[in-house]
Amino acid sequence: MFQLHSVTGRIFIGLVSILFLSLIGWALTQIYYLPFGAFFGLGTILLFVLMGLTLGLVGIFDRHPIFGFKMHWWIRGPVVGFLFTLAYILLSYDSIVALLQSPLLSWMGFYSPFWVLIDGTLIGLLIGWAETHFAGEGSELPLQ
Repeated sequence: MFQLHSVTGRIFIGLVSILFLSLIGWALTQIYYLPFGAFFGLGTILLFVLMGLTLGLVGIFDRHPIFGFKMHWWIRGPVVGFLFTLAYILLSYDSIVALLQSPLLSWMGFYSPFWVLIDGTLIGLLIGWAETHFAGEGSELPLQ
């Protein structure tokens, strides 16, 4: 099918792991009967799947194309995770506020949706590590 140590392997690892995490989040909202429509859940899953895809593709850049500094996995992953989560918060602010006020999360005391940025950054770090550890990084990766 594909070599694990390749760009395709990075994309596969990113897509599968993010899809798994997104489906867990969606299942939790369904278990607790939270009043979110299908579009919010589908949008959440699609946005984070695109984050995994982007992390897989960005892994071929081991040096910044413009500024020339070395981009390690622990820089790429959190930055991509932060940016995707920021877009997610800005696009679905009211739904995230409702989610934070639900019985599932209200006991934590987080009232601002921008706390979700920490989650996105950590998820980006985790996915960046997994892709680099299992599939490699850099411009020498084969495409298949």
